[in-house]
Amino acid sequence: MKKMIFLLLISIIFMRCGTPVSQRNHVQHKTARKDTLIPLNDTLALHYASYNSDMKLWYNLSVIKNKKPVKIDQGNEYKGTGSELFASLSPNADYVVVDAIIKGYVHESDRDSTLHENYTCAIIDLKKTKIIHHMQQDCDGSWNKNNQWVSSEGKIVFE
Repeated sequence: MKKMIFLLLISIIFMRCGTPVSQRNHVQHKTARKDTLIPLNDTLALHYASYNSDMKLWYNLSVIKNKKPVKIDQGNEYKGTGSELFASLSPNADYVVVDAIIKGYVHESDRDSTLHENYTCAIIDLKKTKIIHHMQQDCDGSWNKNNQWVSSEGKIVFE
C-alpha cells in the first residue's frame, strides 16, 4: 500500500513538473462547446465559447459590447492560447488584461508524454477589439489610476 501511494505521488510530481509521464495517466479530451461569460461592467463582457477539460482551459474568446459579440483581432501570436478566466479591466474600461496560456503535449506516445505550459497574458484594446500587447513576466501587475499596467515591481509596462 505504501509503495502504491509513493508511486502515485511520484506520478503527480512528474505531471506537475512537465517531465515525461505515463500516457495512461491522462486522457486527451477535445475542446467542447461551453459558453462562459465574464462580466466586466454594465456594457462589456468576455465570452469564451469552448472548454478543454484535459487542459482545464477556456478557448475562443470574443468581447460582448452592448450585448453584441465582437470577434477580437488576435493577430498570429494569440491563436491556440487558452485562459484560466483571469481578466482585469482598466479603470477607464478601455483595456482588459486576459490570460494567454499555451498548454499542450509536446511529446506524446503510448509509453510517455511531456506536457508543456507557457503562461503569458495579453492586453486587449476594447474600443478596437484588438490585442495590442503581450506579456510574460509582468502578468502579475495591476492597473493604476492613470490606466497604465504596472508590474508588481512598480515598473510601467503599458501606457
